[in-house]
Amino acid sequence: MSKLWRAYVAAVEAFCFAGIAAILVIGSMQVVWRYVFNSSLFWSEEAMRYLMIWIVMIGAGLSYSRGQFLGMRLAVDRLPAGLRRAADLLSGLLMLVFLAAILWFGTKFAWMTRLQTATALGFSMFWVHVAITVGALLLALHVALNEFFGIARQEKSEEHPMGAEEAL
Repeated sequence: MSKLWRAYVAAVEAFCFAGIAAILVIGSMQVVWRYVFNSSLFWSEEAMRYLMIWIVMIGAGLSYSRGQFLGMRLAVDRLPAGLRRAADLLSGLLMLVFLAAILWFGTKFAWMTRLQTATALGFSMFWVHVAITVGALLLALHVALNEFFGIARQEKSEEHPMGAEEAL
């Protein structure tokens, strides 16, 4: 599992980095075309928007496993260990129910928009909206692995990687 998990994490990170690099290149091209060539790339804004949607949806699960989601744990962290674990399990269960609803309605929505085409890029909007389904599925996988099996959890370091002086 460890080797498989590392390959999955590497693939998600590579996808997100490549997507952000593509957004940077497309955005830079748009600026050059607009101000140097006095024209515009009619497809650039739409491409960047759809890439950002996919990056967020694919990367959300990994962010969850790394503890990068906003959470209000002040009261939960003060509970005894048994109650804290029960609260975490209940929270995980509620998240999975919510993600199942997103998965269900996201799939229906993506299927309903399969005949619509992106204005500038011309492909089916299904490929944009299915990101909701894929993202919900991956996030649910991360929640289940973290909360119920203790797998894939990456504990946050309390220290800033650069040290206290540089962090300020």
